[in-house]
Amino acid sequence: MLNPILRADSLAKSYGFHQVFSNVSFMLRTREKVALVGPNGIGKSTLLKILAGLEEPDSGTIAQLQEPLLCRYVPQMPKFELSTPWDVLTKEAVELGVLARGTPHEAMSRFGFSETEAILPTKHLSGGQKTRLALARAWLSQPDLLLLDEPTNHLDMAALDWLEGFVLEYPGCVFVVSHDRVFLDNVVSRVLELECDGITEYTGNYTAYREAKAQAFVQQMSEYEADQRRIRRLEATIDQQMRRFQQSHGSAGQHDFYRGKAKKLAKTGKAQMKRLESMKETSVAKPKAEEHISLIDFAVQDGGRRVVVAEELGKSYARELFARGNFSILRGDKVALVGPNGSGKTTLLKMILGQVEPSQGRLWVSPNVSMGYLDQEMDELNPDNTVLAETLSVFPQQTSEQMTRARTFLAGLLFGAGDLEKSIRMLSVGEQKRVAMAKLLLGVFDLLLLDEPTDHLDLPSREKLEEALLRYDGTLILVSHDRYLLGRVSSKVIALDGGNMIVYPGGFREYEARQARLQEASAKPEALSAEERLLLETRLAQLGSDLAKLSKEESAYADIETEFIEIARRLQS
Repeated sequence: MLNPILRADSLAKSYGFHQVFSNVSFMLRTREKVALVGPNGIGKSTLLKILAGLEEPDSGTIAQLQEPLLCRYVPQMPKFELSTPWDVLTKEAVELGVLARGTPHEAMSRFGFSETEAILPTKHLSGGQKTRLALARAWLSQPDLLLLDEPTNHLDMAALDWLEGFVLEYPGCVFVVSHDRVFLDNVVSRVLELECDGITEYTGNYTAYREAKAQAFVQQMSEYEADQRRIRRLEATIDQQMRRFQQSHGSAGQHDFYRGKAKKLAKTGKAQMKRLESMKETSVAKPKAEEHISLIDFAVQDGGRRVVVAEELGKSYARELFARGNFSILRGDKVALVGPNGSGKTTLLKMILGQVEPSQGRLWVSPNVSMGYLDQEMDELNPDNTVLAETLSVFPQQTSEQMTRARTFLAGLLFGAGDLEKSIRMLSVGEQKRVAMAKLLLGVFDLLLLDEPTDHLDLPSREKLEEALLRYDGTLILVSHDRYLLGRVSSKVIALDGGNMIVYPGGFREYEARQARLQEASAKPEALSAEERLLLETRLAQLGSDLAKLSKEESAYADIETEFIEIARRLQS
């Protein structure tokens, strides 16, 4: 049985005249993993800070139902005052004293910090390393309630898998804000949806929450429409009664029968009017549809079959990022570019764009394609432009029709009329991302290169982006840590790992399944018999011969190469 540890009652918070949320009540229990979801700006981070004691609510109460209750908050962008991870963890352990439930050495080991990383200046740590360090610092006290604000930001695939395992195994309660749908599906058993006027609870993971919410919307809409039909029927009856009254009143004269009939009709009409007023006051409210970014379809030009071809492609700086890369991207391919942080994914995008030269090999890009690029850092935006001017810059000639189209589209991206004259430098990161998306979606491109397109987008907006990309008829090369997005959209995977570049046909979900099988096989190595080794070596030789006969552009090449690599690894194990 899960025991209650914390109860929030009627919490409300405002900043100035802006009401962030009100009437927020919920309960948290031991060992459960709970997600807090809601659109951007609704106050999710604020609520976590209130629970952590870092901010005060305007009204309402928080009751700790377990004494003592240790609570720790891990923010989106952790900051550290001390110079190295080792110093951070050592100081935390000293301050905790007897309350420390682990040592700095244990924390370093558990959270994947090598001896070299332990003495790196904290200002030089990557976003993923900072997240791991913040988690390690919180783990030293092993709090009863762990509050995580977007912990999946900046983590690569391997780190995401590690984080899921950490959360699932954590002995305390974890209350997490995240836009990573796969993460939420894998770790949480309850979802709390924060709205401006309260909070709604759903049992199950993120997928169950979406299904339950959709069903509730359909049910509420059905009840609303049935209520409106009853109101319309009564209005029609009243209208008919009024016409009959006017007829009877007009012909009544001094005739007692008709005068009595008119009075009766008038009395009935007044009663029905009161009933109508009562029905309207107590009628079922129309359910509110989700607010999200409204995206239009992409426009695509005609292009050739081959879009990008790499032959023995390599890139090095102080170290080798990748080498001997061979792949072919055809028109209509939707390619997921995956690999650990620092493996060269963004570098490869910039090589395709012509911004970075290869260190070895050849990279050919069709001269007939028009490329649209969404930069992770959004460096392509002119900070001195207004929102409208920056959006219109995608058009070579700015006609009145294009002006209207841009204004309409920006409205769909939640920019009000007063926002259009704001300068880019005055916008939040999320708002800048929406301007960059507007430029991309309004342009005419048949090759899109997207670097972390879902960063800073809320969950409904991510889903609308996926729908738009699924409708896109051109070629897509996508770098993202959003596994849900990659699973829905991709048809091919190019994996960068350890300097290798391997092509996997079949999309991201098949790639994940293949990696899981390889990991399972490597975890349980089985000695090959002499007969098995001979068969594998024979098959390897045959595959090598087949590869020599095929062009790298042929569709069968990738499948044969993948099998060749897997058998080679099997023989080496």
